[in-house]
Amino acid sequence: MKGWSGFQNSPMKQKNTTNVTLSKHEKKKGTVVTGGSKSEEINDLEDRIEFLQSDLDGGGKEPLKIMEKGKIISQIKKIEGQLKKLRS
Repeated sequence: MKGWSGFQNSPMKQKNTTNVTLSKHEKKKGTVVTGGSKSEEINDLEDRIEFLQSDLDGGGKEPLKIMEKGKIISQIKKIEGQLKKLRS
């Protein structure tokens, strides 16, 4: 007999897994993740992609190093994957 497992899904263990965590670049810029409804999260992810694309295209204050560009591209791919999950 296994026993009672009523605390497996407690609110303390549950995480908000819908948002992609901020990268160092986004934290440095002061980007904030907003929560809320599904449509707000989708809009937030779309905005983050636009801001990161702008930084890649030279819209930032400082020129980016090659390493930073690679990290920004990988962050965009993570966000796009999460966006695809939310839209389906």
